[in-house]
Amino acid sequence: MPLIQWNDELSIGINSIDEQHKKLINMINALNDALLSGQANQALSEIFDELAVYTVEHFGYEEELFAQYGYSESQVHKNEHSALIEQVKNLQQKVKNGDFMISVEVMHFLKDWLIQHILKTDKAYAGFLKEKGVI
Repeated sequence: MPLIQWNDELSIGINSIDEQHKKLINMINALNDALLSGQANQALSEIFDELAVYTVEHFGYEEELFAQYGYSESQVHKNEHSALIEQVKNLQQKVKNGDFMISVEVMHFLKDWLIQHILKTDKAYAGFLKEKGVI
């Protein structure tokens, strides 16, 4: 069973962002599957690296939309992005250094982080962007 199951509650109603969120969910689920199946740390590290890169791309996309349409809460959202990216980079570095094994605890952090980000932060801007015609 996947760690995170996509459902209508997670949709913010903007197709491009929903598709990116689905990809993030799939990446977290792939990392969790690799962990549960006992794959080597190298494989886990590679999946984690992909997740870290895609997270930065996703946040960049959101921030481009904020700039394009003049979202007033843009800086607050960017600050949250920066903090989350820093947390992911710290975890990524620990994995690379061998100081940190990817664990169930990390998986729950990633799950909670993504779900909370979608349900609170992203849903907060969805109405604004939809009013601007972003679909």
